[in-house]
Amino acid sequence: MTTEEDWELVRRVVDALPEGTWTSYGDLAELIGTGPRQVGAFMRDDGGVPKAYRVLTAGGTVSEGFRWTDGRSGRDVPDLLRDDGVTVSAKGRADRSQRMSVYDLKLLAAELDEDQAAPDDDEDWN
Repeated sequence: MTTEEDWELVRRVVDALPEGTWTSYGDLAELIGTGPRQVGAFMRDDGGVPKAYRVLTAGGTVSEGFRWTDGRSGRDVPDLLRDDGVTVSAKGRADRSQRMSVYDLKLLAAELDEDQAAPDDDEDWN
């Protein structure tokens, strides 16, 4: 059963994807223990994932079901990916070497958890 914490992790990880990278629905699904279709439906329906366009099919293409939920329908996804440093072919396929695998996503999630648990630099330790 996928929890709200799982979906929050998806939001945080997608938002934290480094410049020049993308990931797949399947990688995110494996990260939280669900299926790629569920991740796709979440991305389509949630609206709280500003960089949802950086989640692609396993083949590196925009899903046929991808829809903008925030009114940016005029922007072309491959152009946005290029703006973010992802190499996209003329046929709309993102460079596989720039894909963040589930392993990479787990490392990123661990870094996010460490950052969240770290005390503020301004905190008084005395």
